[in-house]
Amino acid sequence: MIAALGCMAAVRAPMSRAQTAAPPSPPSSPVGELKSLGQERYQVGRIVIDKRARSFSVPGRVLVLGKPLEYLATSPRGMKAYEAMLELDTNGSEFELACILVGLERDPKQAPLRRQGGPAPLVGQRVALAIAWTEDGKRHQVSAAQALLNAEAGVKPESVEWVYTGSPASDGRDRFAADVTGTLVGFVPDANSIIESAVGIGVGAYGSVRGNAMLPPIGSVIELIVDAVAAAK
Repeated sequence: MIAALGCMAAVRAPMSRAQTAAPPSPPSSPVGELKSLGQERYQVGRIVIDKRARSFSVPGRVLVLGKPLEYLATSPRGMKAYEAMLELDTNGSEFELACILVGLERDPKQAPLRRQGGPAPLVGQRVALAIAWTEDGKRHQVSAAQALLNAEAGVKPESVEWVYTGSPASDGRDRFAADVTGTLVGFVPDANSIIESAVGIGVGAYGSVRGNAMLPPIGSVIELIVDAVAAAK
């Protein structure tokens, strides 16, 4: 646990229908208190981490549907919130710490490739993403790609792979880039995101990805589940 917190310090160095909820207030500090829940389970902010299962979950809400999308998830009031499908109750530092605690590591070859606009697929550990919600008393869970892709996107959900890339320090600032931008999970090239699709989706066809109608209405409570077991591929 101490090692994980040390990694975060290094990363942040300079360089009846579905439930609804009101938008949260922004966190007062970059990383909330890390609490032990027992049996290798922890909580940081509102993220619940299961180290043994190598997974974590983050609550949030449906933010945008039926409009052009380029991001799966943003922090509250993130710079790209207008084109992010989900808003999660966390920030970049907490999300990054959760990734580290479930064993994800940033590939040292990733940053230079991305700065130069390197070829796809992105270098990095694979993760599985799912979205869950409760509607009319029944729990639903689908892959993030199923929830994201409408028919016009022209991409099969099963072909989408998600990669942990980590987010760099913001240029000229002593702040983590994902804290500044709010970009947590994206599917177009963005070095500020923490998780991205291995191959860009909808690149060159802006507006082709607008979210799937299977999701509950905007404002509905959801849960993003990140599973690092897929990183072994």
